[in-house]
Amino acid sequence: MTNTGRRRRFSVAEKIRIVEESLAGPNLARATARRHGIALSGLYQWRRLYHRGELGGSVPSFRPVELFHEIQAEAALTAPGGSEKVEIVLLNGRRLVVPAAISSDALARFIAVAERA
Repeated sequence: MTNTGRRRRFSVAEKIRIVEESLAGPNLARATARRHGIALSGLYQWRRLYHRGELGGSVPSFRPVELFHEIQAEAALTAPGGSEKVEIVLLNGRRLVVPAAISSDALARFIAVAERA
């Protein structure tokens, strides 16, 4: 790719399409930025605006949830020692398994760190 020195302009619709493409799966930001010839830092800025609803599009209000039958859920959430665990899937695709008794403040701090990593 040759740098022409001219700054490219993207419409809001193009930015939203590019951001949604980068969020379609884990670890797609770098490949998406390269494919569209934009700086990775610029894509991350667009993603932040998108998540806050400031990019002009609507922020998805629901995330996919997988439901289990009661018996399967008990087996999936109870560790051999009897301590209950909860699995959380973050927007970036990472999965966290935490004790069910974790405090909401500690969980919020933990999720914030995991989303930045």
